[in-house]
Amino acid sequence: MPKRIIIGTAGHIDHGKSALVRALTGTDPDRLKEEKERGITIELGFAHLSLPSGTLAGIVDVPGHERFVRTMVAGAAGVDIVLLVIAADEGVMPQTREHLDICRLLSIRHGVVVLTKCDKVDVPFAELQEEEIRNFVRGTFLQDAPIVRVSSTTGEGLAGLTAALDRIAPDVAGKDASHFFRLPIDRSFTMKGFGTVVTGTLVGGSIAVGEEVQVLPHGPVARIRGLQVHGGPADSSTAGTRTAVNLQGVEKENAPRGSVLCRPGTIAPTRTVEAHVEYLPLAPRPLKNRAQVSFHAFTTACRARVVLYGAAEIPAGGSGTARLHLAEEMVLLGGDRFILRGFAPLENFGYTIGGGRILHPCPPSRKGAGSAAPRALSLLDAPEARIRILAAFEDAGWRGLEEKEAAAIAGVGPETARIEIARLLGAGEILGTEGGSRRWHRSAVEGVGRKAAEALSRLHDRFPGREGFPREELSPLLPGAPETGLLAMALAARPDAGKAGDLYFLAARRPRSVELSSPLARAIAEKVGRAGLAALSKADLAEGVRGADAGQFDKTLEGLVRAGAVLRAKELYFDPKEVDVLKEKLVSFLAKRGEITVSEFKELTGLTRKYLIPLLEHFDLTKVTLRVGDKRVLRKGR
Repeated sequence: MPKRIIIGTAGHIDHGKSALVRALTGTDPDRLKEEKERGITIELGFAHLSLPSGTLAGIVDVPGHERFVRTMVAGAAGVDIVLLVIAADEGVMPQTREHLDICRLLSIRHGVVVLTKCDKVDVPFAELQEEEIRNFVRGTFLQDAPIVRVSSTTGEGLAGLTAALDRIAPDVAGKDASHFFRLPIDRSFTMKGFGTVVTGTLVGGSIAVGEEVQVLPHGPVARIRGLQVHGGPADSSTAGTRTAVNLQGVEKENAPRGSVLCRPGTIAPTRTVEAHVEYLPLAPRPLKNRAQVSFHAFTTACRARVVLYGAAEIPAGGSGTARLHLAEEMVLLGGDRFILRGFAPLENFGYTIGGGRILHPCPPSRKGAGSAAPRALSLLDAPEARIRILAAFEDAGWRGLEEKEAAAIAGVGPETARIEIARLLGAGEILGTEGGSRRWHRSAVEGVGRKAAEALSRLHDRFPGREGFPREELSPLLPGAPETGLLAMALAARPDAGKAGDLYFLAARRPRSVELSSPLARAIAEKVGRAGLAALSKADLAEGVRGADAGQFDKTLEGLVRAGAVLRAKELYFDPKEVDVLKEKLVSFLAKRGEITVSEFKELTGLTRKYLIPLLEHFDLTKVTLRVGDKRVLRKGR
């Protein structure tokens, strides 16, 4: 398969970007009537070019007018090689500077400076312009780029430009086909006989005809009816390719520009990100904490508030770490680049004020945002995927992460995440339960274990006669109520804790086992049996029982409950055999009638509310019934 790359134009209005694309490819990128009438590019234009080596290039032509910089940013996202177009008769202009800043902030690495309209100037003047351009691009990614003189009118230099692009193409790393599939939509329209068609640059992953995609952040799931790549039909498309997608069963209004095609269930939209921010040197004033900006990423934009970490402001030419609160949901991953723009023109500066890269696309809430930058962010900026993935788990704390979440934060593909997570599990850096999909950093498991041990100690202090405590009693005492698997794993890792059946305990605090055949145990069990469903309280049971102090009585009663010889429900003690008989009657009733009210349960049992409510709550707790309003229904699966 031939290599595929994306070439994008950049430069000031009326410097000949569209004419250059037309001369190179034979395709007019200005397709709108208004564009042809006014002679300026308003929307993104597209064309295709086959290079001599066989490399296939999709070309994105962007508008140069300052009013359409937002559209320019949308077109520049995903570009591999930029053509910085500068007219020989005008030289470097305001949008030349702004577009170059945008390309640098978007981390474009390769480019060619194209000196257009060379038929309008003599050679000495063109040479002076080249000297000025060399000074202009010094210190940027274009400082060593070729400068090619071109005339789109006469054809001068077109062959040289094509050759220069062909020399650069092998150095383009391209997009990662193993990453999450994402196609930011830059055009959406209806084609007669086909329905909705969207286009964009596939920035990660691959896709094929017949597969399902979801339109994020708010669109439906759709099936791909057809694909077009490099101007022709295709069965599949991969990262780094201009792609047109025919969506089945979706109106174009539900897949507008700015949306992103993803595989269903892989990426979650976000409204808060943490990022490294670069502020441009020509900014006339600092970027203040809590400033409002316009945030641009791929083909979408929205307002955002910048909350700086560790600083009150970022000076011109400076950088910092920030939490960005977005006005709208966006589809972003770790490592994505973005542009920041102001809301009003800035003196000698245009609108673009900076940009940067996403460090965390879905950060947890943090106390004291605006204070020192969280430690995790420096680790999430590391070049090694393993360090970023481990940092993502550590930052997630007790919540933990699934593989796809860790991959999204670290900015890697699902397979890379799977491999690295397996290595981290093997090294004991992260931990997980058998068969579970969620994993936790070792420090989170240790933290849960410490807090759980402290909570168990308090429970042992309060109930010294009980041998242990169920999860339902323990979890509410822990901040955030950790997942069942995490709690069990955390306590299992502690030598001072144990579990017997469903009860957790601290080994040093667990009372000795109760002798269930003792005269006291038999007396209590017989009294409960005689009462049946007319349950007794602890005081009722203790009345008339002799030969034991209060502590011994409590310990024996707790042992009977734990052994299942006595059933406790809301501090009443029932005969478990009678409760089992009642359960079968209740299940039979619900199987026929579907639901039961308290009044109907009273008729079924002949009991008063004193016993009815504890029994109903017991059946809810043991997952026999489910309460829906004032009624109970049978739990699914019974």
